[in-house]
Amino acid sequence: MTSLSVSEAARQIGANPKDISDLFYRRELRDDLCPIVAGRRLIPADYLDMIRMTLRRNGRTLAKGGDAQ
Repeated sequence: MTSLSVSEAARQIGANPKDISDLFYRRELRDDLCPIVAGRRLIPADYLDMIRMTLRRNGRTLAKGGDAQ
């Protein structure tokens, strides 16, 4: 399974890394699927669609091309 950092995930979906981190802080994304290891959150690549959907639901815009997988 491929894991991404918050910054890498944000880059792939065209989002702001802080917006993604805020979703974890507010418990809108699952900590159990994206644990913090050695000070970095590990996000499975197959969780990107859920992050994208949650960002949109919270009114966050994604950069052009952020819908690409």
